Amino acid sequence: MLDKAPIAEYPSTQAALWQRSLDLQPALDRDAVQLAARGVTAARIQKFKDDTAEFGELDPDTVLQQEGATVTAEKEAVRTALETAMQQVLGIIGSQDPPRTARYKRFGAANVENLSDPKLHLAATMLVKQGRKYQPEYAGVGLTEEMLTLVETQNAAFVDSLTDRKEAESTRSGATRARVLFANGLYRQLAQLCATGEAYWQLTDASKAADYIINPTLRVQPIPAPAS
Repeated sequence: MLDKAPIAEYPSTQAALWQRSLDLQPALDRDAVQLAARGVTAARIQKFKDDTAEFGELDPDTVLQQEGATVTAEKEAVRTALETAMQQVLGIIGSQDPPRTARYKRFGAANVENLSDPKLHLAATMLVKQGRKYQPEYAGVGLTEEMLTLVETQNAAFVDSLTDRKEAESTRSGATRARVLFANGLYRQLAQLCATGEAYWQLTDASKAADYIINPTLRVQPIPAPAS
């Protein structure tokens, strides 16, 4: 059974979470003595710093998506090369035997541009096999062993590209999952540290308490007094 995709616990983007974690660190260093009395040890602060640094080194989703797009583009280029090689062979066969004839259909390939990836691979395999079997019959119209070898080579490259794409998709999915899980853990630390710091200072120093508001952009502004 496949694991469900993790749900992000943080209400912001991952970039904003990382930046807020960085911004909190000066306040933690400044108030380390006071917060120690509330259970925020030096080791706990250091772990938060280390996790923040590690999170910043993880590949962001935009990089993973771009890598996936690159793999897809490369796969499409390889497929196009295979289709072109197959169409060259089929064009020569069709010059002697029209596509509707049984002699043409025995090569097992037609409309290659509309085939799914697995069917394209099978069609190319069949075309090479049948092409070599009947090549002498079409030598007079230009069918050569080199053309069939090219289809075979491009077909092998096409299979490799499909494998690379599947591996890239699996890697990208795993990396995205790991990043969300790591971000959830970092957010829990951030939330706990902010709650502790804000609670410590809220009755004695509003300015320092403000440093611990987990999302400063949502800070409630005081209502201005009416003009007299």
